[in-house]
Amino acid sequence: AADDSVDPLIWEAAEAVVAAGLGSTSMLQRRLKVGYARAGRIMDMLETKGVVGPQEGSRARDVLVDSVEDLESLRAFDEEDREGTR
Repeated sequence: AADDSVDPLIWEAAEAVVAAGLGSTSMLQRRLKVGYARAGRIMDMLETKGVVGPQEGSRARDVLVDSVEDLESLRAFDEEDREGTR
């Protein structure tokens, strides 16, 4: 993506998606109190990070991470990765 800035709500969103077992933009809008465009961008970031699967029409996305524990290790790995690129 041209804009590589990561949304500050990304991991909160990831936890909501994993807890709900549902990768839904409208659920993120409600949970995080953000607009549709931002929720959609966050959902795309979650796909890039391997938290949710690709979009399939208007269906909710598949959640690829099984537990909050798995999410934590993904997050730690991601943060180490970003530290290394500075």
